[in-house]
Amino acid sequence: VLIMAPAIVLASVVTAFWGRVCDKKGFYFSGLIAVVTLLAGYAVLYLTRTTIPVFLGSLLMMSGYLSSMAVFGAAIRDNTPAGKAGRLQGIRIFSQVLIPGVVGPMIGKKVLENAEVIINNDGTTSFVPDKNIFLAAAVAVIFTIPFIIRSFSSKNKT
Repeated sequence: VLIMAPAIVLASVVTAFWGRVCDKKGFYFSGLIAVVTLLAGYAVLYLTRTTIPVFLGSLLMMSGYLSSMAVFGAAIRDNTPAGKAGRLQGIRIFSQVLIPGVVGPMIGKKVLENAEVIINNDGTTSFVPDKNIFLAAAVAVIFTIPFIIRSFSSKNKT
């Protein structure tokens, strides 16, 4: 909590400024940098365990995640036909909330099934997340990149 809370607050500030970059540089540039930042955060968190690098990895991961969601949300809004916003915003919510909220935990459960379990001060148990959770997240992001590229490149052909 002491590491993630400031990283999330700073990532929110980064995301607010990233919106301006998206407006000036466009979807492809800002989307690519946001996804690369997300992947860099996963790499740092996979490779390190000490406080400062974990904070920096968390900051990169959260900045990349929040910025990419902002960029992709803006791209969906920009490409929504007039009068169809309600229908397509439902698809956006489905793809950005429901799928990650269902598929993500299933992947995480499989990756963490042999994670170390600790006993907390209050007698409850918790598991210690394994570094492979970040590798699995990176693989999931990399897996989606061709679909994103195809989706936006086919839009430009019409």
